[in-house]
Amino acid sequence: MMAELTSLESFQTLYTDLSALSDPEAPGLFERIAAQLENLLGDFKILLNKTARNEQSRQSLATGKLEVDGVEYSVNEEFQQEALRLADDLNLDERQAAQLFLQSQNETDTTGRPARTISIIQFHQRRKCLLDCLRVILQQIADEGQNEELREFFRAFITQVTLPKGTTEARFVQKCLSTMADVKSWLQGLADKFNSASVLGQEQVPEFIEIIDFQRASLVMQHETLGVIVHYLVKQGYSSLSDLEHVLNTLKVVDKYDSLLLHYFPALGAYIARFGGSEQRAVSIEEARNLNNKFLNQADQNQWTLPYVHAAFRVWWLAEYSGWYNEGNNEENIPETQLEDESKQRSRQFSEALKDGAFDFLLCLSADSKPVEWHDPARQGLRQWLQRKTPMILPSPVPYSESFQIVLKEQLETFIEAFITNLPDVLRKLRTDEDEQRQLNKEHDHDLDLERFLVVMAFVFEGRPKAAFEEFWDMRDGALMGFVHWASKRASTPLLTAFCEMLQSISEDEECATSAHEFLLDDGAQSSGKMRRTHSLSWNQIFKELTFFCSKIRDRPSLPQTQTYRPGKPQNDLAEIEPEASMMLESYLRLIARLCTESEVVRQFLAQHPSFRLSDILFQLASSGIGPRLRACAFSTLQSFVSHKTKEPGEFLWTALDLWISGGYAPGSTTSKAALSTTSISGASSAMNSILRGLTSGFEEPNAFVTLLTALVSPYENESGLHDGLPFPESLGASSRMAGIDPYIDYVIGEIFGSRASELGDVIQQRLLRLTCLDFISTCLESFNEDLVIFASQSNVSVDLAINTSTLENYVLLHPFSRVMEWMFNDKIATALFATIHQDIVDISSAAPDSPLIMSLLKGINVVTLILDLQPTYLDIIEPLIKSHSSHRRNPVPNGAFTSFEDGIITHLSILPDLGRYCGTGHPELVIASLKLLEKLSASPRLTSIPGNGTSRGVDRNKALAALDDDAEAISRILLREMEADIDINRGPDCSEYIIKIRILDFMSSCLRASPDQPTIAHLLLGFKCGDYIVNIDGEGSFSRGVSLFHTILDLVINAPLADDLGMAPWLVALSQKGLQVLKALWSSPITSVIVATEMRSNEAFFMMFVKENVIHPGVQWNGLEIANPTFPTSPALACLSDFMYRRTMILQYLSFELRQVARSHSPSLKQRIFETLMGSTRVEDGQMHPHASVFDLFDFMEPQYDTLSQPPQLSWFSDVDLHACIASLDDTNLTINLEKLEELLILRRAELTHAGRLTNPQDMDIVNMQAQELLEFYNLDNRLKNLSLARLKLLKSWVQLMLIMLQTIDFDETSKTSIMLRTLQTIMPRLESDFDNILEATELAKLARSVIFSLDFDSQSFRQGDLGDLISDRLFHLFQISLKAINSLGSQTSLKEIFYTISYRYLTGMADVSSISGITRRHSIQTIKSAGERFIDVVCDDAYASEPTCRISALLILGALITLAKKENSKYIIDSLTRLNFITILVGSIENITNDLQETSIEHVDMQLSYCNARLSLLLQIAQTRYGAAAVLNAGLFHAIKESGLFSIDPELGVDIEGPSAISKHYSLLAAILRVLCTALLSRGAQNQQSLEQGRRFLAENRLPVLAIFKKSAGLVPGVEVTEQIEELADSFVLLVTFTGFLEFESEKVVKKPTLTAFT
Repeated sequence: MMAELTSLESFQTLYTDLSALSDPEAPGLFERIAAQLENLLGDFKILLNKTARNEQSRQSLATGKLEVDGVEYSVNEEFQQEALRLADDLNLDERQAAQLFLQSQNETDTTGRPARTISIIQFHQRRKCLLDCLRVILQQIADEGQNEELREFFRAFITQVTLPKGTTEARFVQKCLSTMADVKSWLQGLADKFNSASVLGQEQVPEFIEIIDFQRASLVMQHETLGVIVHYLVKQGYSSLSDLEHVLNTLKVVDKYDSLLLHYFPALGAYIARFGGSEQRAVSIEEARNLNNKFLNQADQNQWTLPYVHAAFRVWWLAEYSGWYNEGNNEENIPETQLEDESKQRSRQFSEALKDGAFDFLLCLSADSKPVEWHDPARQGLRQWLQRKTPMILPSPVPYSESFQIVLKEQLETFIEAFITNLPDVLRKLRTDEDEQRQLNKEHDHDLDLERFLVVMAFVFEGRPKAAFEEFWDMRDGALMGFVHWASKRASTPLLTAFCEMLQSISEDEECATSAHEFLLDDGAQSSGKMRRTHSLSWNQIFKELTFFCSKIRDRPSLPQTQTYRPGKPQNDLAEIEPEASMMLESYLRLIARLCTESEVVRQFLAQHPSFRLSDILFQLASSGIGPRLRACAFSTLQSFVSHKTKEPGEFLWTALDLWISGGYAPGSTTSKAALSTTSISGASSAMNSILRGLTSGFEEPNAFVTLLTALVSPYENESGLHDGLPFPESLGASSRMAGIDPYIDYVIGEIFGSRASELGDVIQQRLLRLTCLDFISTCLESFNEDLVIFASQSNVSVDLAINTSTLENYVLLHPFSRVMEWMFNDKIATALFATIHQDIVDISSAAPDSPLIMSLLKGINVVTLILDLQPTYLDIIEPLIKSHSSHRRNPVPNGAFTSFEDGIITHLSILPDLGRYCGTGHPELVIASLKLLEKLSASPRLTSIPGNGTSRGVDRNKALAALDDDAEAISRILLREMEADIDINRGPDCSEYIIKIRILDFMSSCLRASPDQPTIAHLLLGFKCGDYIVNIDGEGSFSRGVSLFHTILDLVINAPLADDLGMAPWLVALSQKGLQVLKALWSSPITSVIVATEMRSNEAFFMMFVKENVIHPGVQWNGLEIANPTFPTSPALACLSDFMYRRTMILQYLSFELRQVARSHSPSLKQRIFETLMGSTRVEDGQMHPHASVFDLFDFMEPQYDTLSQPPQLSWFSDVDLHACIASLDDTNLTINLEKLEELLILRRAELTHAGRLTNPQDMDIVNMQAQELLEFYNLDNRLKNLSLARLKLLKSWVQLMLIMLQTIDFDETSKTSIMLRTLQTIMPRLESDFDNILEATELAKLARSVIFSLDFDSQSFRQGDLGDLISDRLFHLFQISLKAINSLGSQTSLKEIFYTISYRYLTGMADVSSISGITRRHSIQTIKSAGERFIDVVCDDAYASEPTCRISALLILGALITLAKKENSKYIIDSLTRLNFITILVGSIENITNDLQETSIEHVDMQLSYCNARLSLLLQIAQTRYGAAAVLNAGLFHAIKESGLFSIDPELGVDIEGPSAISKHYSLLAAILRVLCTALLSRGAQNQQSLEQGRRFLAENRLPVLAIFKKSAGLVPGVEVTEQIEELADSFVLLVTFTGFLEFESEKVVKKPTLTAFT
């Protein structure tokens, strides 16, 4: 096999594709398989060639040189020794072993296993995978329903494999058989090695046990697969007679009954049919006769070690061989006498074989291929009763595969048909002989071969309803159906028992069960008196025998109550005259149960039967002193009544059960089957306790009873899906106890699950019983609808009227949910639950997916997940409600030790490493469930929080981290392998490998989000080393070596494809997105940021992510659709686009993060490389520049625009429904609707309308359903569009953030820097200009534009003449026009307006600096403002006066800039506009109110108010700088406003009106600003304007004392007052004012001219 070592992955890929052939829609599958088979043909040809160890190879390896794929390696002594050990382990050529060992070196890090162990595993995996591929190919050839072209292709391939060129004889089967023998020898060698190790004490070494167990399991599976392959090769004619003899010679020497023996029988059956039967005509009748004589001679008989195996071969051969002698097959005209003699001889040979145990062994053969865990106890009991000569089969290390079970049953089916068809006389003789034996001696055992044959039929057709229908019910006149009629007539009790088993097996679906029912309706007259069967089995006979048996028991004197329900065997006088009667009754009940379970017709027949009340009979039986198995059968039959459960039979059975449990059916009971009277309450309670106690021992009774209860608590099938009703009558038990089913719940959970299950000695029974109890628990939890409570409080639908329970209160109080949840906080139950979850990892790995071990484990994990999900509802709502109802006081659950379920988990923290290790067991469902629960547990504060003091280690540690200390590395490797597993591309998102990857990433993200600043188990599993409060890396750990789970996720994000054959694939995009979520949580967390940034940088993550990023363009397909497709918004493709945007968002966030880190680290070369990449080219290893999309190309996500939907449709029946209870917020601005809750609410509304009698008209109901569907479709689309809108906004923010960081950190020369900024504007302005309606998006774009314009250097160099200067001028002018347009049109969107004000201000002030350049001023004049419309100034003035504070300031600044521009152009347009709007008067008047405004302003807003005051004064200052403007300011009453403000009359030393720090300094600054306006206005008016001068002098005169105080302070004459800049500026301004107005001269002149009194007048 190892001539050339081809990659294991290629074989696994081929097997995956071959397994997908059942899906006809898989695109390109056939072509892919054809190509793979062509490449791997050589491997199939040498599949069974395994070169053994040899001296030549050993000497070659000793040279130290090893060549692999043309490359020569030098190998050291240690490598050679390990390779030789591997060759010894595998008995393999030394050079091939060395090649295999070399290829395994790279996996030691990721798996943690030694290279030799990996080599052994890979050798067996490769071999097993190739065998499986060959098996599947042969299966496809045998499948007549498969495409004929495909079958022909596979036939040609198999011919190439089995008949190489130049050969005419098929030797491949002989190789297979020889390999099967080699495998057996290999297994014996492993057993010897293990025994030797046991002697030396090495058997306890885990690695040794692991590799021995793995090889055993793998070799057994290979042996089984080879057996199946030989079977198919024989059937398809690739084998010869000599191969049959080889098989027989092998079987002759087999000395034990084990799985290896079983593996030969599918092939043996095929050989017998081919070379012994008449149908295939592979041989002539003469050749067949010769073979018959050869195989059945007496001498051959003694050569077989196991006589029962030889006997089985003989009867099988005779059944097929006898077909030559049927009518029409006598081609050689053999004389009649000879035919008769031969017939007698065959009959004698057949009888002899039966005596040697032929049917005994075939019974074992048919039964033992089924996993022992699922053996039906009753059928297994019957099988054990019939099995006399064959020992129990030896246990197998692995269960039989489904493919083996199928071919074995098919071959046994062929034998059954051949026996019935070809040997009818033998069949009749079997029955005759048994009847004669029974009549002669009734006390001794009799031959029961006919019964064995019927049970063989039962096992063969079990689980194969299609085969049963085709062979029996679809051919009513066929041989098999004839046999059924014959076998059922006048049958003895054992035969009837076996017959019922057979009939049960061929009734396993609706069609077959109904056919069996029709068969039983074919009734015949029964004799009166003692039960004697004279005709075929019928319903009548079954009813009469059940009635007879039940009456016989109940006619006896009743037992005392304490004995009535005692489990165990019935007393002797209960037994029927026929000893097998109890077994027969079990078969009757199991047959009824099967037919009821499968067929609605049967259920109706039994429910409506006029004279036979089966339920009464069953409860009477259950009340009698019968064996536990029969009572269990009674419970199972009762359970079948409620399969496909509806309300009427469900409530009937609950009522009957409650009556039975209260003693109503007890022998001799006179209790009415109505409600018990109050006088019998104590008796009913006593009977209930007694009966339930009697059902707690053993396995079968409690298991069957709990299964019955599970069926009864299941929701009705025909309910609306709301789970709004109780699964039992509301008044159940009210006459004798508190209404409800609490006693049953206490029995199942408290008695069985909490106590009895753990006491069972049989581990399989323990698992099955726990599984049954967990089914009950999960059914009770899942059927509770917590949303009903929410709807009752948050919606206007009348929940009480709508639901199927009388009131919501009763629903909450009576539903089993609350009692089950109460039990979950019991320490004993928690211990039992965690014991179910804690299982041996080796047992789990080797168990079948449908074994009780896996299913109970899976159910246990799911129950814990359910409890954690529902716990908040129970603790916050349900428990308080129950406690508040005094009339509903139930007995408390004993030992309710926990206040929350997490308390129970803390006492069983081993669940965490258990769940982690289960992820490596190879059971996808178990892996997914384990990861889901791990995700919940890792986010639980009770398990992960660290106390704040941090003083005590151990107790205060993160409990989840502490629990994983010893297992983290192993679990991390397990998760890593799952993340690296190949996804089945044929199944895509439905394959388990993909789902597991998603679950792992969700688990990591959830854990990291729950504790972003603390070490978590996610850090531990990702490869970090965790302390109590810090995270670092181990220098020799997996993270440092680059083989951690973190690196696997990073590789997935960087290298995983996003597209499949249909374009961008939603599932691949989602996988990449979730990987990025994990990385983002790490790079953005303070405890891992530095480590992760360094590691991602070393892996070139920035460049790899950017270079590989896909650009969105019109031709890109999203899940098969282009964006322009009209159906795109309503298809899943829209969600794919949204996820792609979320993914891109995180990539850009990482790019921003990395760019910021690099800028801080001062790495100029790396920074230069990053900027080159952002601009569209990356330097590769050889120094060449690789072109790709630039950061500007990634602004590709803004088109097309899908507007969110407007108001929902106004629908007559739902217009008044309040949907607030269904809101699921994406963020504060995007409120989406939870569609599941919405559907529930609409169903509830419909139920409300129905119960209110408003939907009596069927047309109204149709309209309601149509409107509900319309509403669901509306919100489905609305959710998608909102999600897309949010994704685009987040992506825009991240792109803008990246651009802003680029602009801040850019180090290019001035020209390049300017070019980048202009390209930025070119990219965003078309969108900015058209996106004013989307305020959030426009805000982000405007922020970027603002940053660009503020980053530009407005100097003459930048605006020099030339193309670049013109381009700058054009871009900025365009941006300015957009800003003016935005200011005009945005209305009340002040935050966005402010940005455009800022842009406009920067543009105007910047352009003012370059106005000297020719051609600039001409384009950027006041005329541009005029072109914006007269309304523009109105809008700005309104914003300056009454907008938000920052927007007011920005508006004032822009007005100031416009005043400056107008001044340069000698234009009065702006001042005239302000005057027209009376805005100057408003500005001046605002000075009057400054004091009051400051007094009313809270201390935290004082600075903003002062800024606003200064902005207004600054604008007045600019207005006052022209003569025209100064006149306007003075005419508006400037001096009067200043005087009224009282600002200058305040003595700062006595306190000011400004609160907060530096109040006096701020006061002086405000005075200085006002004084600047005043001085500027006077100066602008000129010295010739006496009126202005007079006003100035009056101002100084009125404020003489403040002026003098300022002068003193500025001169330093006031002790304790520091001379500040503000005081000096005030003093200078007063000096200017005094000087300009001539105040001193005027005052002096007034003194000189003062009149004097010279005389009295």
